[in-house]
Amino acid sequence: MSAKHQLIRSLVAVCVLAALGTLKIYAGVPIASLPFTIYDDKDSTNNHYIASGWIGHVNGVKMNESCTNNPHGGKTCYRFEYSEPDNWAGVVWQDPVNDWGDLLGGWNLTGAKELVFWARGEKGGETVTFKFGILGADKTYSDSSGGELDNVKLTANWKEYHIDLTGKDMSCIKTGFAWTTIGQGQPVVFYLDDIQYK
Repeated sequence: MSAKHQLIRSLVAVCVLAALGTLKIYAGVPIASLPFTIYDDKDSTNNHYIASGWIGHVNGVKMNESCTNNPHGGKTCYRFEYSEPDNWAGVVWQDPVNDWGDLLGGWNLTGAKELVFWARGEKGGETVTFKFGILGADKTYSDSSGGELDNVKLTANWKEYHIDLTGKDMSCIKTGFAWTTIGQGQPVVFYLDDIQYK
């Protein structure tokens, strides 16, 4: 078979798979330069994604993205509080803002090896799950991959955490970061800083 015929067959196969919904085409997604920062300081021009996706029992969530209480780096960090004694809640960093898979967006993070962030609890012992890429293939515009650190028990001092991206398709990440927690009988207060893909 000639190279031309092989190319034509490949293109036909791609079109068929796309029509069947078994192949996602992420055209028009901007390519990120690494390292790629989600947050390093309030109003930093390096920041990407927006913490706009509040999920679960959101009335119990408070967010301060300008907290000056012992940031890990720079002048500010995030402070989150979930005040309900039970149930669950979380916050998702989105691109575009407030989008749950209906709009084109996100970043091509191909080449990134890990998602790195710093976190600490108010007292230590707070349990939080951290993740990225939560939009599944049922969405019109989904994340190309996802990952998480489940039930992380935080310390009272800043600690660096890593989500390994080895083998993941990072060509379209629309939800760049997220956290969820469940009620733990008392307010869950924790801090985040220096969130970055490397």
